[in-house]
Amino acid sequence: SNYSDYQQYLFNRICKYKHHFLTPIGYRKISQIFNEEGLKTPRGSIFKNNHVHSIYKKGKIREERINRGDIVEVSQPIIEVLK
Repeated sequence: SNYSDYQQYLFNRICKYKHHFLTPIGYRKISQIFNEEGLKTPRGSIFKNNHVHSIYKKGKIREERINRGDIVEVSQPIIEVLK
């Protein structure tokens, strides 16, 4: 499934707040920042800490799924004569 541009934007902003500061900002503070800026959730409601957590958690799962290497193993075929 593809993220919309807005969903990707929100996920990137949340990751920036969680990873790029000396002390990571919590979900509640991030939701307050988004509400002060007038941002809405992808479904159009105000942000709460659980929305921020859900976007972050599901975005991380999505990144892992997209970036994982598939394991493909090819073996010699076995040929048998049927009677």
